[in-house]
Amino acid sequence: MSPMKTPLFQAAAWLAVLSLALPASAQLLPLGRRNDSVLLHIPAKDAAAFKAFIAQTLNTGQPDVAHEWTSSAASGGQPVKVLLTPGPATETRSAGRCRLLSSQVQQRAAHESWKIWFCQQANGAWKISGLD
Repeated sequence: MSPMKTPLFQAAAWLAVLSLALPASAQLLPLGRRNDSVLLHIPAKDAAAFKAFIAQTLNTGQPDVAHEWTSSAASGGQPVKVLLTPGPATETRSAGRCRLLSSQVQQRAAHESWKIWFCQQANGAWKISGLD
């Protein structure tokens, strides 16, 4: 299995971008030297818009329907295109309302994909719960 396909790398890449937009308490794994993810090419100025896109997709996205977001172009580069597809909401006693969010990320010829569980907190915010 290539390093780009390992769950630890995938989680670190997702968390790298989400850490731009989410509070420090949401960071679950250290990035270390895993800094070659396509997600890291999203310009910092787009972090709030990306966070809002994730939240909107989790809050109102129809199950199994892809939602597209595109970043602005990084300096001298191409924009990053993100497709998020939420799964159906599930209810658990311990975690409450949760959704599996599948992603496909692309910039030029580079492609990445992940599946990450998010659970909704009492205040309505979504928190990363785990990988699938």
